[in-house]
Amino acid sequence: MRERPFKYSSGSAAVEDPPTNGRPIVAIFREMVAHLSEIVRSEILLVSLEAKSEIAERKNAAISIVVANMLLLYAGGFVLLGAVYALSTVWPAWLSAITVGAAVGIIGAVLLSRGVKNIKNPKST
Repeated sequence: MRERPFKYSSGSAAVEDPPTNGRPIVAIFREMVAHLSEIVRSEILLVSLEAKSEIAERKNAAISIVVANMLLLYAGGFVLLGAVYALSTVWPAWLSAITVGAAVGIIGAVLLSRGVKNIKNPKST
């Protein structure tokens, strides 16, 4: 014979104990712990999959950046070669190449010195 749940009466409303379905409290707690460990394992797996996905996306972006930089470097070389050819219609070819090379070298040196100066003395923002 099953026991009837105990009723608490406080004023006008009566509150019953929740049914345990005949299972002991210890079994219920074990089941709760098992479910919690399953949830934690699932969350760890989800984080791992998200991290792998993000790494794959960033890898593709990094490859695109490297290829773009390589193409831009070649494009810059061809533009400079075009400048040499354009100047060689007015000056001798050797003087055109020296002029373009010197101009690029001066611009590079100025940018390098500014960069080194900014690294040594960064501006506070």
